[in-house]
This record gives sequence, C-alpha cells and structure tokens, in this order.
Amino acid sequence: MIIVIFGPVAAGKTTIAKSLKEHLEGSFLVSSDQFKKRVYKRLIREVRELRGEVDYLIVDGTFYKRRWREELRAAAEDEEILEVLINCSIGTCVKRNRERSKPVPEAAIHAIYKEFERPKHFDLEIDAENLAPEEAVRRIMDLINRISE
Repeated sequence: MIIVIFGPVAAGKTTIAKSLKEHLEGSFLVSSDQFKKRVYKRLIREVRELRGEVDYLIVDGTFYKRRWREELRAAAEDEEILEVLINCSIGTCVKRNRERSKPVPEAAIHAIYKEFERPKHFDLEIDAENLAPEEAVRRIMDLINRISE
C-alpha cells in the first residue's frame, strides 16, 4: 500500500508521516525533504522503484499541483493508494514554519497555499489545526486497518 500524506507547507505532514512510520511495521518513508531539486520527479521515481517492495510506502510532500498527484497515482500502477490530506489555516502554517530550524521563506508558504489545488478525491482529511499528530496517526491507522480487513 502507498500512503500519500500531502497538504500545505508546515501543516504537520512530516511529523505525522514520521510517527506513522514508527507505528507501521514494514513501512518505508520517502519525503520531499530528502530532495533539493526536481522534487516531484524524484518522489515519483522513488514510488516506481519501491512500489511492491515494502508493505507500506509512505510518501510525504505538499503535492499542491493536481498533476503531481495524478503522476504519482500513475506511477503506483495497480498498487493500492491511500491519500491523506493534512490541512490547516495559512496562519498556523506560517506560525509553525517560524518555529522550524530551517524555515521556508514566508512568501513561498503564501504562494503555495494560494496555488494549492484541492483534490476532488482523497481518502481521509486531517484537521491538523485542531488534531494532535498522535490522533492523526490513530485515524490513519484505523483507516488502514479497515481497508486491510
């Protein structure tokens, strides 16, 4: 199964993805934070190479363009995909970004938030503004367990 965790910059995606990895035996995490250039091309290549090789491939990135999500789905071929949208307000994203050790330029956060192409389809939406990461992981795990039954 491929679990895509996506949403605005500094919404809490990576925190949730890392915690999810700790809870899912047989999981592997690929994050946009690992790449400096050609981020989505490289993430999608990782999906092509790793699909079917691990029980759970967790993919963490903003994926704010619809076409990137579509390319990822195509790269997954017939592997099951779980799409988890992590969402919160621009104010929370800016505040959390300021608390990072390596913050993203604030103008970039505003631009990406404004350009975010909300998906028509996703399997789960997490309100990261009002939900602790542990509760977000619990909800994702519950969904995975229901799908796996």
